[in-house]
Amino acid sequence: MRYFFLLALLLPCVCLAQVNNESSKPYERTLTGVVKEVSGETIPGATVQVKGHTNIVSVSDMYGNFVLKNIPSGKQTIVISFLGMESQEIAYTGQKSITVTMVEKANEIKDVVVTGIYVRKKSSFTGSASTYTKDELKKIGTKNLIQSLKTLEPSLNVVENSSWGSDPNRMPDMEIRGKTSIVGSLESDYDNTGNQPLFIMDGVEVTIQDIMKLPMDRIANVTVLKDAASSAIYGSKAANGVIVVETVRPESGKLRVSYSGNFAVQMPDLTDYNLMNASEKLEYERLAGRYTAKDAYTSQDALDALYYSRLREVKRGVNTYWLSEPLRAVLNHSHNMYIDGGDDSMVYGVGLSYSNDDGVMKGSDRSTVSGNIKLTYRTKSLIFSNDFNIDITNSDHEPVEFSTFAQANPYYLKYNDDGSIPTLLESTDVAGNTIYNPLYLYNIVNKNHTNEMTLRNNFSLIWRFWNAFQLRGRLGLSKSVSKNETFKSPKHPDFLSATLKGSYGSENDDNFAYNGETTITFGKVFNDAHTVNLVGGWYFSEKTVNRNAYMVYGFTSDLHQNPQFSAGFTEGDKPTYNKTISRSTSFYFNGNYSYKNRYLFDANLRWDGSSVFGAQKVFTNTWAVGVGWNINKESWFHLPWADLVKLRFSIGNPGNQNFDAYLSSGTYIYNSGYTNHFGTSAILSKFANTNLAWQKTIDKNWGIDLELFKSRLRISADYYHKVTDPLLVSVTMPPSLGFTSLYTNFGGQISQGFSGTVMVNAIKRDDMRLNFNLSFNHSETQYKNIGNKLQAMNEAASNNNSYRRYYDGGSPDDIWAVRSAGIDPATGQEIFIKKDGTYTFQYDKNDEVVVGTTADKLQGVVGVSFYYKQFSASANLRYRLGAQVFASTLYNKVENLSEDLMYYNVDRRALYDRWKQPGDIARFKAINNFESTPMSSRFVMDENVLTGESFSVGYETAAKWIRALGAKGASVRVYMNDIFRLASFKEERGTEYPFSRSVSLSFDIRF
Repeated sequence: MRYFFLLALLLPCVCLAQVNNESSKPYERTLTGVVKEVSGETIPGATVQVKGHTNIVSVSDMYGNFVLKNIPSGKQTIVISFLGMESQEIAYTGQKSITVTMVEKANEIKDVVVTGIYVRKKSSFTGSASTYTKDELKKIGTKNLIQSLKTLEPSLNVVENSSWGSDPNRMPDMEIRGKTSIVGSLESDYDNTGNQPLFIMDGVEVTIQDIMKLPMDRIANVTVLKDAASSAIYGSKAANGVIVVETVRPESGKLRVSYSGNFAVQMPDLTDYNLMNASEKLEYERLAGRYTAKDAYTSQDALDALYYSRLREVKRGVNTYWLSEPLRAVLNHSHNMYIDGGDDSMVYGVGLSYSNDDGVMKGSDRSTVSGNIKLTYRTKSLIFSNDFNIDITNSDHEPVEFSTFAQANPYYLKYNDDGSIPTLLESTDVAGNTIYNPLYLYNIVNKNHTNEMTLRNNFSLIWRFWNAFQLRGRLGLSKSVSKNETFKSPKHPDFLSATLKGSYGSENDDNFAYNGETTITFGKVFNDAHTVNLVGGWYFSEKTVNRNAYMVYGFTSDLHQNPQFSAGFTEGDKPTYNKTISRSTSFYFNGNYSYKNRYLFDANLRWDGSSVFGAQKVFTNTWAVGVGWNINKESWFHLPWADLVKLRFSIGNPGNQNFDAYLSSGTYIYNSGYTNHFGTSAILSKFANTNLAWQKTIDKNWGIDLELFKSRLRISADYYHKVTDPLLVSVTMPPSLGFTSLYTNFGGQISQGFSGTVMVNAIKRDDMRLNFNLSFNHSETQYKNIGNKLQAMNEAASNNNSYRRYYDGGSPDDIWAVRSAGIDPATGQEIFIKKDGTYTFQYDKNDEVVVGTTADKLQGVVGVSFYYKQFSASANLRYRLGAQVFASTLYNKVENLSEDLMYYNVDRRALYDRWKQPGDIARFKAINNFESTPMSSRFVMDENVLTGESFSVGYETAAKWIRALGAKGASVRVYMNDIFRLASFKEERGTEYPFSRSVSLSFDIRF
């Protein structure tokens, strides 16, 4: 024990002697230099210090220059570091100046927040944001950005389209942190729903279509801005969150060439279908009474003959499987080539890509050819950049919806004895029904083709002056032209009784937009303790959309599809033309302050003007404030196993502009049928609302970030509460006014929930890593202050068999229906439960209550990734727990079958689970009951789902045989996406277009 006591006494003396020894060394040498990126751009704010001497340090200025003074004599090591870059160590032997090139550290880019306007260190950022690199995205899949991002980002919810499945021409519907608007759910005519996030690519606002066309290999990183503090720089457009995409920038040096190819086999997934076979369908029809005469006008003998003729076909083995006819397995492929190079003054990058996405339904496809050129020229204080992009897309839609084949009865034959395709499947039906062969409909000439070309050019200028200031100007231009052509054959049944048979339609869009901004930034560290970053700017934009369309009829043959071969317009019809112009402008300010990276503060203020809203409400202001506390930076914090403990809070009021350009304006339609010497008459089609106010959201966020045990355990979690008040809503107006709806402001909507990620590095060695990841998300929404103002919508929803209602305290995710006690075993009728708890056979819509919610109690992804030397593998499973769903298959294909629907194939539960005789305990009402079934809780099912979202295995090498080819390295990766789906109940999905599974291969080589 005394030795430890003696050591304790000697230790301060040794330290003091060491300090005195250091102070006795001569400090007389000075080193100057410049810090740059690989691209040649200088790096301000890089730390330069002498290794082992924490008091000898310098920070690079706005031009990347630094001066390091008082370097001790002898051989020393200079350490240069910057967040997101690999640290550099340079041996110092007395040289006067050096140039340091920093290399981006792929797994450290996540420590930087890119907003599209400015960049912040995540450690000093108070907002909620997540950043993902290209490598992370490509480990999930290579099809498109959204496919990969939904697996990585817990707050992003991509709403599954159960009708249109894997249709390559359908854009995904998504939301970040729940809903802030109800307009998107009420109006189907908008290009963007009211809850879709804002997309920014290289600082420019783009559409979801642009994001879906973007090749994965062009992406450098993606940042998701989720709360007010992170997204408030975009002010009135940021209430739904912001997705910021940065594309690959060219790097200086010798010319480099990289190629990547992706090849995917896509197969239709029909596992959710549960249709009857031929014998089952015929037995169902017999029990349902199809072959029993209902009146004196129907011959029982004829019905008996029809039944036995079909029974003979079934007995001889006829059991046609229709579902496979319009489907195919496809091999899709995409290719991307990128060339870059240059020197310290000029860098260039040229990219060319092609992708084709053939759908699993024959006749559906989408292909895109893209090109881009990036040029950057820099002097000591100026940087000129120009980015040009071109995209050409062609798409075709399937000629017949998949449901047409799913409805075909299996006791019908596809072909005649001679191999020809019959027009009708049943032409002798005694009930007078005409049933067309879906193969006939598929093979007659029908066309739905779209081609589109988009040009985008962005020029920017950066001027760095006075050491701490930077002035940036940007001007963007875009031009897009698209044409959609449709042709429907004169042989189509739609024209059976028409005088003019066949149709040709054309819709042409011609869009032009410009936008620009000017920003000035200031960044400086005072006394090595106070870090200040300021951004001020002005933004402006204008978009013009010209659209014209027409439809002509009367074709004599499929061979002549040109409109000049038509008979012309139908009586009273004529071409349509529409022009919309939308403008916006903004002034904004952002300030960030941190004290020793311990106490953090963010402030945003933005003033926006837009032509979308009323003339009296053209301008509005939005704001946000955020605070943060890095507790681990406190002097009293002494937990060696805690690397980061950060608390965050933010509040702000971002807005939403995802609405029609003329939402508040009065609109007139010219009527050329009424013309006199005063001119052409005009009819008011939409009433103006000059007081239509902006829709803004008070967004609060509480967050915590933890890194423990040398970053082996990382936890990030957020709780949010968003109040949108007032909402922008379309209300129904009396028809006598001449228009049916008016947009106004009333009511509110509250969204709240939590989300987060947990990362565990179970094995962390240089040659081996094993990581586990878990993400989670929960969101719930409710209305407030609506009253009975949307009663007309509630009535319409009830009449249209929709389960959505609009009431105070209700939610857009609620399922409204009358409670059910099940099927009466004695009569086969449904027993309903009234609001007072009594039982009745009579359905009353006034007894509707909330019987479930489509919102998951919890959803997310659980995954594992493994790295061993050059090998890597990952697996990610998506879970969804605690939601309910209204089972449309049970409602439409088991019950609610009219006598007309009985002529088509349906779910086999219509045969096995329906009531047949007194005493039956059945889930569904009598098999011969064709009355319309009202919506009840009997069709609401619990939904718990586990999906195999992504599996991949990869290998990367720079072996001698690769270098012998002149390449620097290559990699290959195999993927399986959406390979299985396990659900708590069986529901038919992909009714109009089936879902699919895919197995793909990705190959990259760099020269």
